Amino acid sequence: MRELMHFPYERYEKLAEPLTVYYPTGSEEHARWVVQIIDRAGKQLTRLLGLPLPELEILLVDAADWDLAPHDEEDEQAPPYPYLTEVTTLPCLVVPPEIDAIFGEPTQEKLAFIFYQALAQAFLESDPRPWPEDSPLWADEWQFKFAALWLSHTLDGVEGVVNKDLHEQYAEIFETEPDGKTPDTVRGFDWYEDTTPEDYLGYVLILEQFAADLLAHSDPEILPRFLKLYRVERAVLLSEDVTTMLATALGSGGAEWLESLVYF
Repeated sequence: MRELMHFPYERYEKLAEPLTVYYPTGSEEHARWVVQIIDRAGKQLTRLLGLPLPELEILLVDAADWDLAPHDEEDEQAPPYPYLTEVTTLPCLVVPPEIDAIFGEPTQEKLAFIFYQALAQAFLESDPRPWPEDSPLWADEWQFKFAALWLSHTLDGVEGVVNKDLHEQYAEIFETEPDGKTPDTVRGFDWYEDTTPEDYLGYVLILEQFAADLLAHSDPEILPRFLKLYRVERAVLLSEDVTTMLATALGSGGAEWLESLVYF
């Protein structure tokens, strides 16, 4: 990990158990809190998914070193929120010195929720079963959001969505159009070169509401049931194929329930 991205690990303190964590001098308390969050969540995901905690390191980045933070090649710069990257020797959860103001009030529940999403991604990427070679954006995104919100409910006592302030601020994204659906939907959103951070945030909030409704409607085991259908080697999966898989995981009436959601 040290040789990649020319990051100055030599200036950082290090914790080695239960996960390796690099952190700036003076940030040990925060580093231990992050480790606790990841450790507790990892045990829950192991029970749900039947997978071991993936090999993972954590890097808390000092503000002066943020431009050097390791990040995926397709990103021009590191995202302004905790994220998972695999450009390091081991997958690494990179934690910025602060979260971008676009994410609203920076509560501990929100920060934990973001960590949970990155950890869920690490778990699912460590699953040896194949991914579809080509599938719609929402097919993977709902999985990370669902697992993260389940952890927020289970570990932090959150009810409904975590980002309540943002859901109030962006309430218009759930207003329906003449066709009975919202302007952006779980299945209809896609990422383009001119997609703004605000546009993507709206989609993230729709996915969070979707996860909350799924958890209210069904049990968390819909995720491993879905994965059994989804993680099969195939070249292309269309959106309707993924919808059928999720409906099957939901059980009787699942297809009708999904279609009743104005944002789906």
